Amino acid sequence: MRFFRNGNLLILLAVVMFAVTGGSLVGPILPEMINLEGATGRNVGLALSAYTFAAMVATPLLGPVADRFGRKKVIVPSVMLFGAAGLLITFTRSFWVVLVWRALQGIAVGGMMNTVVTAIGDMYEEPDRSRAMGYRITVQGLTNATVPFVSGAIAVFAWFLPFYIHAAAIVLAIVAGFRLKEPGRGARTPGYMIKALAAIANIRAVWLFFSNFMGFVLLYGIVVYMPILVVRDFGLTTLHSGLAISAAAGVSGLVASRAGTVSRHFCEQTRVIWGFACCGISHLLTGFSGSYPLLLVFMGVWGLGFGVLMPTLNSAAAGLVATELRAGVLSVFTLLIYLGQTVSPLFLALFVTDTAVRGAFFAGSAIAVIPFLFAVYMRMFGSLPARSP
Repeated sequence: MRFFRNGNLLILLAVVMFAVTGGSLVGPILPEMINLEGATGRNVGLALSAYTFAAMVATPLLGPVADRFGRKKVIVPSVMLFGAAGLLITFTRSFWVVLVWRALQGIAVGGMMNTVVTAIGDMYEEPDRSRAMGYRITVQGLTNATVPFVSGAIAVFAWFLPFYIHAAAIVLAIVAGFRLKEPGRGARTPGYMIKALAAIANIRAVWLFFSNFMGFVLLYGIVVYMPILVVRDFGLTTLHSGLAISAAAGVSGLVASRAGTVSRHFCEQTRVIWGFACCGISHLLTGFSGSYPLLLVFMGVWGLGFGVLMPTLNSAAAGLVATELRAGVLSVFTLLIYLGQTVSPLFLALFVTDTAVRGAFFAGSAIAVIPFLFAVYMRMFGSLPARSP
């Protein structure tokens, strides 16, 4: 429990909570947003893509800024921008204007999520780092377990009401401005770019970064197409789709909370193998699902995999470099999250039709084999740390 007596960690976890709602809050309400001026069934997904693309662009730009000037000077303005843009969305009735505010939220998240991961990496060494990263993933999971359900329920009354949740980030920005202590000192590092690139020019870094990318390609296959499956194939509502996302995220959060314990018993390669095996199987079973209760079970399988995968990758990536390079290197790691989220709907759309989306899940299960085999290769031939002490 000593972790939760650390005020810095609690503020950083609160930042994580808001950052992850950028996608989880919006996914379940996309069917309601179709009613906006300028929105259609074909383009409504841009409410997510505009956000993830902006985050993808902003992340590598803000990472070096955090290394040079400090983590707090990036986190506080980013949280404030996120909340202000969320508040502006509640006053907007044009879909195209919503996309502008969503892009600003993406820029803000580009400075939030990566810098939090970096700050936690600054604050702890192994095995405490894995445990702290596990708590971060737990917060993400528990947020994702509640926000989609709440968002879907509120959106029944008005599509914009859930964005008031984002607006509350303004309060957090004020608190962080006064109470957050600088986790890592900014400094000018000679040869910064050369050292940062050298740190990731090895097979282990490539494996970790690629696995991170593929994890979020698979995740957004669930986030984007599972709600459509629930509404179209099962004849249910956005409330039910939100509950299914919540079930997956809840299991993931509970599993991630035990990341420190798991890391002491299994090497990181084995954990990644398990993660992609469960995620791929979940995609395959979802494609065959014939009822909503079965779908909930398959979302649980997803959570078992994702909850092991993400703490492992985050902790390993944070340990690749020293403090003065960490934000820059992890900005590339985080960029791949948003690249995966952006590419996923576009790629998996090749396997769906206007009336059937199950092909997206079969495609997801097929591509999950690639990172699974990469992890097997690293387990057999890669020179990797066996497990946390």
